Amino acid sequence: MKVFAHNFNPNSNSGPNKFTRSLFEALKNKKGFSLCSQAESDVEFCLIQQSTNKKKPMLLRLDGIYFNSEQDFNQKNAPIRFAYENADAVVFQSNFNKQLTERWFGEHRNSHVIHNAYFGETVKDSIFQKAFPGKEIWSCASAWRPHKRLLENIKYYIKHGPENSVFVVAGDTTSTSTGITENETYQISQLSVPESKAVIFFGNLEYSVLRQLYDASTTFIHLAYLDHCPNVVVDAHAHGCKIVCASSGGTKEVSWSSRKDRPWDFSPIPLYNPPKLNLEDIIENHISNTPTIKRLAAECLNKYEKVLKEIKNER
Repeated sequence: MKVFAHNFNPNSNSGPNKFTRSLFEALKNKKGFSLCSQAESDVEFCLIQQSTNKKKPMLLRLDGIYFNSEQDFNQKNAPIRFAYENADAVVFQSNFNKQLTERWFGEHRNSHVIHNAYFGETVKDSIFQKAFPGKEIWSCASAWRPHKRLLENIKYYIKHGPENSVFVVAGDTTSTSTGITENETYQISQLSVPESKAVIFFGNLEYSVLRQLYDASTTFIHLAYLDHCPNVVVDAHAHGCKIVCASSGGTKEVSWSSRKDRPWDFSPIPLYNPPKLNLEDIIENHISNTPTIKRLAAECLNKYEKVLKEIKNER
């Protein structure tokens, strides 16, 4: 099957582009799919919003929509809604995304929830195990912004992390480039870390290095408020990490447990001013922490293949 891709940048390492690149590579290798021009295509694949008017049946994959009351969310959502109403099928990356989008845009006639999957292999020799011999490694990673709750991630590690351990923070944490507030930066600098533990900031890491971090980690913390189910969590989960997350949003759908967050009614909110999180209020999600990477990847590919073939045949 020949596929034309809207709004896809194969050279970008953003979460949506990175996942889509891996998805297309896997579809090409295992299912015989290929990317081509719009005129040559059998179907179209749209990543978030269209790059041009559609000419063939189109599948839209959504990461989420805008609801931050401190932004012009209607303007930001307009091109996404246009693609949503134009699409022959829609794929949501989590049930939370489906509920959110349908609350704002209405139900779609042909929608599917397909959780992201990891299509690579686990790492056999991690530089982090060599860097911290004999220590248990916990980690977190993000494109840090206030609702990602870096401060709470570190507080959780300090309180619950084991003795003789290290917490690796990946991603740029400088306030000028990420939007982390000066107050949050100050509070992080004032935290008291026990001598038996350590918090180390590694900054931005290449994807190959991130994979080594996940493979070396026993626990991955992601206490973000109303996150959609980010690829860093999916990848860490696929590498066997226990996931600690907040109960809001879609991240809990791949987590073994979560911390109870404030309920949300899907109305606009100041996203970058998240509520305080109770780090002790635990919700068990009864989701396996030891997935079979190849099985999850195969299921994801099969579901995408099925939807693409269905809209092609309905032409």
